[in-house]
Amino acid sequence: MPAYRVERSIQIQKQPGELIDYLSDFQTWPKWSPWLIMEPDCKVTYHGTQGQIGAGYHWEGVMVGEGKMTLLEKTDKFLLVDLEFIKPFKSLAKAGFSVTPSENGSLVTWTLDAKLPWFLFFMKSMMESQLGMDYDRGLKMLKSLIETGDILSQLDLVGSKEEELTHYVALEGTANIEELSKMIPDHYGKLHQYFIEKSIAGAGVPFTLYYDMDMKTSVCHVRNAFPVSEPVEVKPPFICDSIPKSDTYQVKHTGEYKFVGNAWAFAFFAARHNKVKVKKSPVGFERYPNDPAETQPKDLISEVVLFKK
Repeated sequence: MPAYRVERSIQIQKQPGELIDYLSDFQTWPKWSPWLIMEPDCKVTYHGTQGQIGAGYHWEGVMVGEGKMTLLEKTDKFLLVDLEFIKPFKSLAKAGFSVTPSENGSLVTWTLDAKLPWFLFFMKSMMESQLGMDYDRGLKMLKSLIETGDILSQLDLVGSKEEELTHYVALEGTANIEELSKMIPDHYGKLHQYFIEKSIAGAGVPFTLYYDMDMKTSVCHVRNAFPVSEPVEVKPPFICDSIPKSDTYQVKHTGEYKFVGNAWAFAFFAARHNKVKVKKSPVGFERYPNDPAETQPKDLISEVVLFKK
């Protein structure tokens, strides 16, 4: 059976003992789970005395499948959890949390060691990449929940929707997910200044068009764009282009931009579950209807739009 491993880390401003106690109580997991945020109505039941060896929980959902987990080992800096996946296919795994002191509190490392059924050997690379991104999302939410007491991320499935022809002016770039958080506002600032200098009238809210997403490296090829009512002449590095009238599949995210990855994961997850075929390139776009300079983080809206085949 093909084995695979996932490992991700994050800094959290809490001491190791506090984090171990928190993580060993499985009743806290649905609050920051990168999977249950996509299906909050998933049925979850608990067994045993939480925080003690042998305790665990069982989940059963429509989209996230079914499985159970049990606490196997616990020290002041380490947890080991037994995972049994039941649906959509049966498999076993071990998940671990290592918590070590650091200058800013603790470094939390989440690992997964698992094996795929032999008939799914071709999914090994995809599983490592996909679960790695899920782990990143989960750790971000765990950090926010522990440090602030809240996770500002709400998901709503919009579903199928037709988008009209859109002309735009853009700046193009390639970056990984973390670099995009700097590139996007930088490009929007330059576009705003260019529109003022050239007296170009905008015709809608900004968006980021994703041409390619490399799931292994998280590197994306994007165009950060301002819509215009009709094509205009621009000089490099600015680009004027159009998105044709399109059938799309959409998810609305409300909350901090750093959690928008939840919306992308949900959009792909829901599309697969509902047998909606979406394009690999261009993938889709992310649209921002309200202004972060005038909006509270909890009220920020991001619309994730996938292009249907």
